[in-house]
Amino acid sequence: MSRPIANLGRTVILAMAVSSCIVPPDAANCPCSNGASSPSSSSNSGSNANESTAMNAPPGVKPTAAQLSDGASPNILNVNPPGSWFMMNDRTAKGTMLPASNGDFASAIVNGGVHSEGKGYTDWGGGIGFNFVGADSLTPLDASAYAGISFKLSGSAPVHVGLATVATMPDFGVCTKCYDHFSVDIADVSSTPKLYSYKWSQLHAGGFGAPRASLDPKTLIGLNFTSKGAAPWNFTVHDVTLIQ
Repeated sequence: MSRPIANLGRTVILAMAVSSCIVPPDAANCPCSNGASSPSSSSNSGSNANESTAMNAPPGVKPTAAQLSDGASPNILNVNPPGSWFMMNDRTAKGTMLPASNGDFASAIVNGGVHSEGKGYTDWGGGIGFNFVGADSLTPLDASAYAGISFKLSGSAPVHVGLATVATMPDFGVCTKCYDHFSVDIADVSSTPKLYSYKWSQLHAGGFGAPRASLDPKTLIGLNFTSKGAAPWNFTVHDVTLIQ
């Protein structure tokens, strides 16, 4: 199955079912496998985490070009098989968001970008995201030929960006406290699209995950764009691109 990842709009949404979401099953609206392990309280050293990641990760798919999203296609570009987008939220009963489901991404394409907005969520909020590779199970993207990632954002509220890797996903048996993705909070979002560019070394885990591991660009799984905490959000993602 491939897994729908937050969307890029969808002319016809290709909900790629993947074996696991890049957010915890109890926080996601994309289909998650029952086999995903739950985080436990045990911990290992950072060196062991890096060694485990190398051993447990299947071979990564290498992109054929740098651009991953152009805001006009429901699929990830230049990756074979391509990933796709999904929406997610903390499941607060009174919360509302757009796109309202993974089947509503056709209306999420706005002026060359993927738009999401929401309010009324009281736990961690919500947003959109995507897996890089579409396959029968979570497959990494090998972006080791690139130095980082860039995208344009426009909107009216801060955005939390999280990069999932093999080391932060429970599917690979590396993490014992999972979903602590390599991330950055962006506060200066405005109505004019602005380019944000990050080297891999500029993205950092929040600190709650275990064991600690460094970001390995050979093992990228997906990218999330969400609200910063339980606050209303309104943003559009444009032109996701790997950088040299």
